[in-house]
Amino acid sequence: MKGIILVLVMSGSMLFADIFGYVGAGYSRGDEGSNMVTAFGAVNVWGTIALRLEYTKNMDEHSAFSKEDVSRYGAFITYALPLAPYMEITPKIGLIKSDGEWTLKDGLQKVTDSNTKFTYGLEIDYFINSRFSIFGGYNDYGHKLKIHDIDASQFDQKNYIVGFKLHI
Repeated sequence: MKGIILVLVMSGSMLFADIFGYVGAGYSRGDEGSNMVTAFGAVNVWGTIALRLEYTKNMDEHSAFSKEDVSRYGAFITYALPLAPYMEITPKIGLIKSDGEWTLKDGLQKVTDSNTKFTYGLEIDYFINSRFSIFGGYNDYGHKLKIHDIDASQFDQKNYIVGFKLHI
């Protein structure tokens, strides 16, 4: 049953859009200076409305910890609004699940946290050709992670992202 629904959604998206979806990657710099990498894929479900899944992973350590491991998993609904033949703006709304694991500097205590929040973002795409675009954007991940007995006021909640998309 799930397979049939997936095939119908995919077929419907191909009938109403010349692009099936896109995959891409980006680099983001958090509001507290961390470096993050994001990978994502989307399927157009109705015209330029798409369902997008993404994964973001931090590449830095936080100065208050000996190790910081934060991953974000997101599911978004996006809408591509053409501005010109070579540009479009893409707002997105959805849910993001953040998983974090921190090891304190003394190495004796490991702290974990996980939460799911509503989030939103905005991207501006510039098409190099009909199938390849570069983009810049902004994501807001909601309230900062709250970790018991630790001042988490310096964790990232916003990211400014740049990257590319391959439209298929």
